[in-house]
Amino acid sequence: MKINFLALSIFIFCISVATSTAQDNSSAIAIIENAKTTEVLIGIDGMACQEGCADKIALNLMEIKGVSSAEVSFDQKNGIVVFDPKLTSIEDLKSTITNTKVKECQYTINSVTFKESE
Repeated sequence: MKINFLALSIFIFCISVATSTAQDNSSAIAIIENAKTTEVLIGIDGMACQEGCADKIALNLMEIKGVSSAEVSFDQKNGIVVFDPKLTSIEDLKSTITNTKVKECQYTINSVTFKESE
């Protein structure tokens, strides 16, 4: 009888913890979904190729806290970055691009176009 009571108590405890954890995760997801982001198109000069320059710039942009996506195109000579302006700034993005080092390439920003997104 004591073993059945102990097993039932452990089972109820596990269910309670699982339910509590599931509720906490759903509220965290709601916070992320409600974050306002900004999308920016940045014209970039100085890239020599996709695999080295553009991909390295995109990788460096993704390391910035607040950047949710970064796509850089050698062919289009630009990058599209989605970021949370509360966590980072356009100046941080521009600095990351111009400070990226691949061989002897030097990157410059030729234009910045903002687009609000949700």
